[in-house]
Amino acid sequence: MKVLIVDDEPSIVNLIRMNLKLEGYDTVCAYSGREAVERYTTHHPDIVLLDIMLPDMDGYDVLRAIQELDRSAAVIFITASDKRTSKILGLELGADDYITKPFDNKELVLRVKSLWRRIRLAKGAAEEATAPPPAPSPAPDQEPPGLLRYGQLEMDPEGHTASVAGEEVSLTYREFDVLCYLARNRRRVIGREELLENIWGYSYTGNTRAVDILIKRLRQKLGPAGELIKTVYGVGYRFEVPAK
Repeated sequence: MKVLIVDDEPSIVNLIRMNLKLEGYDTVCAYSGREAVERYTTHHPDIVLLDIMLPDMDGYDVLRAIQELDRSAAVIFITASDKRTSKILGLELGADDYITKPFDNKELVLRVKSLWRRIRLAKGAAEEATAPPPAPSPAPDQEPPGLLRYGQLEMDPEGHTASVAGEEVSLTYREFDVLCYLARNRRRVIGREELLENIWGYSYTGNTRAVDILIKRLRQKLGPAGELIKTVYGVGYRFEVPAK
């Protein structure tokens, strides 16, 4: 696994690099926004650790530039600001996570591990879906095994893809996992803490706002199909399929 570390403070870059190296991860370093985009283009990292305050362009613009290269890019923001608006903006733009300086080294590694685990699961499913089938393909009028379909919305957990009315929707790893989790548990209300534990993969105490922002982003991407995700105020969310 390769991580791109973006920060204009060499001491922080070195600290993160050493901690990730101890876990066996490869790293690439960048000290400005433009350098970060160049490194992403050249090295195709699996995860980006991105500082918001950079000398030439802020992290939000770097994220947008990276997303133009890869809509599913996995990004964790690192910010010296504990302002709620800064964190919310990063999540709304499509970042997977954020961590505030000064950060605990173990927590940073834990968040990287958690995101990498989701990425590996998604990539593994996609590789299995594209591998030659061991058995004859289903008849033309049969759906592929594991396909989830609700009205115009279709999800293929094996291929890690989703489409609405036949048009593929570009979702991040975490967005897709949340959507599948809600759909598979559609008979009950899912609390924010449960989503954090099962999708984010670790305690996110006091930051359930991250779930709300992801759901908002997910609904926007799904268009009319986003109405399948209902808010149960004060509790969480429920995937609600209209009666036929």
